[in-house]
Amino acid sequence: MKRIGVIFLGIFACGAAVAAERPEVTEEAVEELGSLSGVPQMAGFVFIGGRYLPPPYTVSRKGNGLFINRILVELPVAWSSMRPEAGGGQKKSVDADGDSEKVAPPAETSEPAVAEETKTVKSIDDLFSDEEDKTAAGAAATGGAAGAAAAGSPQQGRAWATPEEAQQKKDEHRAELERLRKGYELALAQGEVFFFSQRSNRVNGNYGTARTLMGVLPKALRYAQSPQDLMMRLKQGGVYFIDLGMCSELFMHKNTFPLLEERLAKIEEAEAFAAMKSKPVTRW
Repeated sequence: MKRIGVIFLGIFACGAAVAAERPEVTEEAVEELGSLSGVPQMAGFVFIGGRYLPPPYTVSRKGNGLFINRILVELPVAWSSMRPEAGGGQKKSVDADGDSEKVAPPAETSEPAVAEETKTVKSIDDLFSDEEDKTAAGAAATGGAAGAAAAGSPQQGRAWATPEEAQQKKDEHRAELERLRKGYELALAQGEVFFFSQRSNRVNGNYGTARTLMGVLPKALRYAQSPQDLMMRLKQGGVYFIDLGMCSELFMHKNTFPLLEERLAKIEEAEAFAAMKSKPVTRW
């Protein structure tokens, strides 16, 4: 019971610390763009600021923000006003459930409806590739289904002149946001892993990479004495794509290792059951 109490205290403290740096999804953005909640996914792995979130994962869109389990993970389109005439005060911020708990870097809002350039996605899978020359499009659209969806976000640089143009742009942004939301949902359904952070680029890898990580991280996190020690333990287990900055964030939340151990036990149980079913039946 004491260990569980420490875990939830750590999670609460993390949420409180991140809330101070949250960006805003305004009520006006929600009114103009609406919201949509996806289908909960039991597969995949999500880490936000070094903290592991256990499934199910529900990827939702509210206004111009994308959320995973009520936590804002991406703000692809910056916002000040969707109306043809720019100006006016912004309403209070909201989260995926209508209140105000958010986690993500703030978007620039100095110009009306100017989209923030989508943060470059660093793919774990690219670190294992022999290709040295990649096109600019390839660098933006990285490993996994969500990486492909992350490329090509529309950019906008001026206020809209007419209600018709405003409606057209709103429709375009809504479609782009839904494309990105579905990309995350599909990637998680396929068992991919995501690291979201305010201090570094998003990192994404496929299920093979995620499974390697999950086989090493719970024990490494349990016994690590420092971020450097954690990184060394991960490398000894064949995990080389977690840098020191990410290890520092993971180490800050090392008391969540029981959640990772529980997830690993379920994975191993499912794998053992699948292996047993695949064995040929011997008939006498």
